[in-house]
Amino acid sequence: MNDYELIYLVQNHQDGIALEFLFDKYKLLIWKYIHQYEVPYYEREDFFQEGLIMLHKAVLRFDEAKNKTFTRYFELILKRRFWALLKKLPKYVIKEIPDISGSYIIEEEPVISIDLKSDLEKTIFKMYFLNQEKVKTISKKTGYTRKQIYNAIYRIKDKYQAIISSK
Repeated sequence: MNDYELIYLVQNHQDGIALEFLFDKYKLLIWKYIHQYEVPYYEREDFFQEGLIMLHKAVLRFDEAKNKTFTRYFELILKRRFWALLKKLPKYVIKEIPDISGSYIIEEEPVISIDLKSDLEKTIFKMYFLNQEKVKTISKKTGYTRKQIYNAIYRIKDKYQAIISSK
């Protein structure tokens, strides 16, 4: 069976076997993005579970009429969710001080600097990533189309991923 047949069975007949088959098929893709985004080892199982939840939601919401393949649709949802979860992870590391008191010291990790060249990217970075405004709100405030905003978001994420991968 192909993805579309399995999705049909899950959406219309709540077929658990078809859903399990999709879970088995896409679990390696979920792990791929967990490793690609360099999720800390202690968070990997949680991210995997979150990936399975996103897969289930993607199966239930997928609309074949929108001319997208299911794999690309799921990848997009998964990337966005992992990105959002990574932003919420703490930006500090707790290290033990080697003394008798057993106290701890918190060291902040260095801030990553992304080279944003265009005004559009700078605006989107500030409004979307720092102020956490919605795309619709940004579009109304700036006059940029939603497509321009989404494209800028993806370029910024790609630049961030390139920096993370080079470490």
